[in-house]
Parts: sequence; structure tokens; C-alpha cells
Amino acid sequence: MDSRPILNDVKKIGVFLDSKTFDNQLKQNNRLALSILNYAVSKRLRFVRSPLITEFKELKEIVEYNLVINAGSNPLENRSYFEILGKETHESYLFGYQMKDIKHIADHFHKIGPSGKEELNNIVNVFIQATLNFGTTHSSSKGESNIFITDNDLLLRNRLWFESHFPGIRLNIITLEEASSILDLFFKNNGEYLVQGNHLVSKGDWYWISFRFKIPHFKAGDKIIEALTTRFIYILMAYDEIGKQYFSGVNTDTMDNTLYHFNYLITLITGIFDNLALKSDKSLNIQESPQMGITLSPNRGKRFLIKIRERNPYIHQHIVSYTDFINLIYSFRELIIHREGLAKTAFHFNGNGEKWKLNLIKIHKNTEILIYNLGDSPQRYNPFSKWGLVSTNGDCYLEPFHFSKEIVTILIKFVDKYLELLDYPILIGDQKKRNDSFAQKFKAFEKYHLGL
Repeated sequence: MDSRPILNDVKKIGVFLDSKTFDNQLKQNNRLALSILNYAVSKRLRFVRSPLITEFKELKEIVEYNLVINAGSNPLENRSYFEILGKETHESYLFGYQMKDIKHIADHFHKIGPSGKEELNNIVNVFIQATLNFGTTHSSSKGESNIFITDNDLLLRNRLWFESHFPGIRLNIITLEEASSILDLFFKNNGEYLVQGNHLVSKGDWYWISFRFKIPHFKAGDKIIEALTTRFIYILMAYDEIGKQYFSGVNTDTMDNTLYHFNYLITLITGIFDNLALKSDKSLNIQESPQMGITLSPNRGKRFLIKIRERNPYIHQHIVSYTDFINLIYSFRELIIHREGLAKTAFHFNGNGEKWKLNLIKIHKNTEILIYNLGDSPQRYNPFSKWGLVSTNGDCYLEPFHFSKEIVTILIKFVDKYLELLDYPILIGDQKKRNDSFAQKFKAFEKYHLGL
């Protein structure tokens, strides 16, 4: 999904679920689907789903919409509507679209003549979402947004087409993973840090639990590792702040705020590299001098890395296997700290029947190559690559939020494995058995957390 103002001053989000998606995912015991449904208890969310008979209690508890099509001969009586009958509420919406037009769209996409019931219902859901979202298109002034969660391939591949053609309104058709990120950032943007749907914790507790979940090889009591822990928690905070900007739309303020947190995130990651280098120097009794030579940088730390190889070849091999990642981070740090900084631009695309907007950073060719080496790939539902790359007119640009997600994800794996190779134990299993306050919060987070 492109950058759009879903979170701008929004205090409530309408969550429309494709019931077939959630029914299928629950059958596969998908943690994310179960997690999203767990947050239906929040007063900040209003859940509704498409009609479907399901065996799952979690899905049954979400109210269905009921579409009533009136196609009488008298145009004044030809007023279709759908209603949402909750336990304590009764909402009714005028459905201003003609079924013949919806069937035409269904036939256009499926190309199978008269559409089958299931294919037609998929397209009907798009127009239900259009109706739900019609009054909150300008969500920053209404205080409410609406999202439609589905894993339907046709709807996701054509989500921008629907917005540019018919019904021609912002729809916010999103995947489960995108929904998890948006809802997580929505709660945090309103000062609520939840480990599950009805369990609020403090901001500090949330990020501490998130860190312990992501880095299980950990033991307190070491100043270097305590510094690493603090930096890692700040990285998670910076990543969330970048995400908030991404889902607040494209403008100069969100661009500047994004770069502020992105620059900090990059600097913090290099600080973690320094923590690991210092810990290696101490644990492996290298005693490198001068201290500026204690670094994981392949360019500046060649002598130090050779000494690591001599004392612990497993750690050395681990570092070598992440060479492209380390070089990528240091290349950004060089631009941010020592050189010209990052060139920014607001990018608006209008073509091929689609419209989208992004805040972007211009990058050099060597940076693009490093990203490709790290496994970048095209995305089926987005106008940018997995790592947020956008190429146009021979130039390459980077979308900071999706790029940050990838580098933080790799950092988690790199750091935890590094600490394991330094003989740090996994203690979280024993801590969970205690059933104290931390254990309860951690187990709830483990099962129901949203976001990264």
C-alpha cells in the first residue's frame, strides 16, 4: 500500500473483514488472524465482516453485514441498503450502487462470462467498503478511518485500480500483515500500548517485552549489553515513528519527520555494531588498540576481524555472512553523519490506471546493488519492491518505512545469533514459568501482539 492518511488525528478505525480470508487463516492456525480478531474488544475499533457460516467462535462474534437489494420498477423505490445488526447497535447504510454495474466489474476481472456467486461477492465487498469509507474519506477531519482486510489475490492486485476507476474512492484494501502494522501504530498513536486486545501496559513495558521477545539470547548485568539493549529499544521506537509518518500521508512534515527518525535509526544500528564489537574484544580477550579499530566495519576493522577469526571462527563467519548488511548500514551512516545527507522527494505517480504517493529518498547505484544482494524482490501488491525500492527515469529511490522494516528484521536475526555465539543463554522460558506480572504480559504479547 502507498502512503496515505489513515492515522491523521484518527481516534477510531472501522475494520471490515473478508470472512473467507479469516476463516481460511484460522483453519491454518494463523497467529496474525487470531491476533487481529482478539482486538475486536477495543472501543477504538468497529468490526464488521462479510456473510459466511463459520465454525470459529472468534469470527462468529464479529457482526455480519446484511445487504438488501431492492430492484423494483419504480425508481423511487429502488433503494438498496445494507445493515449491521450488533448486540447494542443497529446501523443502516444506503447502498447506492447498481448490481448490474457490479456484475459488469466482476465479469471484467474474471473473464468467465456471468460471474459465479463467490466471484461476485468478492466484488460486492469492495463496494460495501466504498460505502463504509465514503463518509470518512477525509479521515483527518472526521476522526475515523476504515480498512478492509483480505487475502483475496484479485482484490489486492487491483486495489489501486478500484480507487482510480469504479467505485473511484479511497478503499484501504489491505493484507493481514498490513492490518497488523496499521492497527499497532494506530493504538500507539493514541497512547495505547497493548499486548492483547484488552491488556494495556506502559510504553516502557511494551518495548522491553518486545525486545525480550525478539532477542531471546540475553542476560542482564553487563554494561555493554545494557547499552545494546537501550539502543535496540530506541530502534523499535524509531521504526514505529517512521511507520506513523508513512500512514499519515505525503507532505513536507511527514517527510521531515520520517528522515529525523530514519537518521536516528541508522545511527543506533551502527551503535549496536559497536556494542557487539566491544563485547567481542572483551569476551575473546583481543584487547585491540587503538580502540577506534574495534569495529565490525569490513573496511575499517580488517585487523580486528582477523583477530576475531583466530579466536572464534564461528563469530567471524557470522559477521562475514552479514557483510552486505553491515556495509549497507555504514554507507547510510556515512551519508548522514559525514557527507551530504539524504536527498528527499515526494513522489506522485499517475499512470497505468493507478495513482499513488510516497515520500522517497534518492540512493546511489552501489546502495541499490547492496539491497538486491540482500534479497530484494518485486512485490505483488505494491508499486515498490520488498525493500521499498522505486526506479524511475534511470534513478533509484527508497521508501524509508518498508526499508526500515527489512533492516530491523535482519538486525534482530544478526544480534540474537551473535549473542548466542557469545554464549548468552535463552532465559525467557524459565521467566515465563514464573507466572508473575512480566510472564503474563510476555505470554500475551507472544500470542497476540500486533506490528513487527
